[in-house]
Amino acid sequence: MKKFLSRVIVIIAITLIADRVLSYVTGIFYKTTTTTDEYKINEVTYHMTAPVIFMGSSMSHHNYVPSIISDTLKTDVYNAGLWGMRNIYFQYGLLSNILKRYTPKTIFLELHPIDFLQTPFSTVETVSRLTPFINYSEGCDEVLKKGKLYYKCKASNLYRYNSEFANIVVGNITNLTPAALKGFKPLIGQLTDVNVKPEQFPYAVDKDKIHYIQAFIDMCKKKKITLVFLTSPMYAIEQNTTLFNVPDSLAKQNKIAYINNYNLSGITGHREYYYDFGHLNEEGAKKYSSFIAPELKQFVD
Repeated sequence: MKKFLSRVIVIIAITLIADRVLSYVTGIFYKTTTTTDEYKINEVTYHMTAPVIFMGSSMSHHNYVPSIISDTLKTDVYNAGLWGMRNIYFQYGLLSNILKRYTPKTIFLELHPIDFLQTPFSTVETVSRLTPFINYSEGCDEVLKKGKLYYKCKASNLYRYNSEFANIVVGNITNLTPAALKGFKPLIGQLTDVNVKPEQFPYAVDKDKIHYIQAFIDMCKKKKITLVFLTSPMYAIEQNTTLFNVPDSLAKQNKIAYINNYNLSGITGHREYYYDFGHLNEEGAKKYSSFIAPELKQFVD
């Protein structure tokens, strides 16, 4: 029995040591990978110091060109948006990480129905890309606990990088995210389906997501950051929609600006500016950034 217990203890010890050593090595390469998700999260967490940043999911990621907006605002701009349903849970965790190191002056937060409605595939599990930052900030740990990932990562350091090994390897071999783009990810191509129907969102308001939008607002207020809500133009839109009543109401309650360009003349309905029904292509992003930059200037010191 003693021999058996000794073997078990040895195996556990070897497993724990291997876990720590491999996670340490993986963590080093994680910080140098250039794959989009990992590179951008690392950049905004550890390096980026732009006074003006854009946050949000894919519509932020693909629609705002920092070089164009920076020329108008006369200050450095970074696009911290990220694709893949990175809703308000993820944005709250990422903001917590950013504020751990520095305080931007202005944040433009792109809001999409995935941020305030009970839409499919947009639950708290979208925070999974933040697992490498366990114990980095209170807000990040909070959403990792909510997503039931925190204690798994505490038990195994290597688990933090569980879904990222391929990206880490590829991103250290090839430069996939040019630093000069300041986080912007251009989409090359043009929408081919001229019969696209407006995207429907027949979902209830998600009170838990509303809580985190408010928490995001409160964090900005505490740090004296100017926060502005944005909504980008869509290709096909619903007329007389009440879809964005929630962010509009939250903005009014908190006395912050909300620029809603869901239906924007000159861009909405113009197929040549869209990659798909919801994302601008590179030409469209440049046109939209040139259009909106002068309006954003009032929110930048």
